[in-house]
Amino acid sequence: MITLEEFQKQPVVAATIVSQPLNFGLRNAHSNVYAEAQEQEFTFEFQDATIVLKARPVSYQWSYGDGTSATTATPGGPVEGNTFDTRTATSHQYAQTGEFNLTLTTFFAGDYSVDGGPFQPVAGEAAVQSQPHLMSIWRTRGHNVSENCIENPTGIGCEAPIR
Repeated sequence: MITLEEFQKQPVVAATIVSQPLNFGLRNAHSNVYAEAQEQEFTFEFQDATIVLKARPVSYQWSYGDGTSATTATPGGPVEGNTFDTRTATSHQYAQTGEFNLTLTTFFAGDYSVDGGPFQPVAGEAAVQSQPHLMSIWRTRGHNVSENCIENPTGIGCEAPIR
């Protein structure tokens, strides 16, 4: 029998955290984040038997770096384009500006086979920590203007970027 302790010893590859747009979001807007996790299979010797162990991601525990967290059954996914403020199952709204280290623990369920026999479930789930993902959250300002930048090149928001 493969225990949760033995399952945790296997080199399960952690999920990758992805944000859209890359590492950037706006205060009080939904920042889309999601996990890329894969099913994995391992073969190893254990107590004079050949074990095949399959690990599949089943839940995701997000810690957004601002004191809030959430657990989801879905890894989430990309939204069309790089739009801001699109609510998804895994998006998060940051109430403050700043730099936040988002972390993720992915829980993997396992099934194992001994010497080619039928697969059996591992009791419990392996918790695998991803590398932190830095989110830079900015603020926005709205301005009402009566002219565009072609009509008034010195207007609000028409300045050339400074390097």
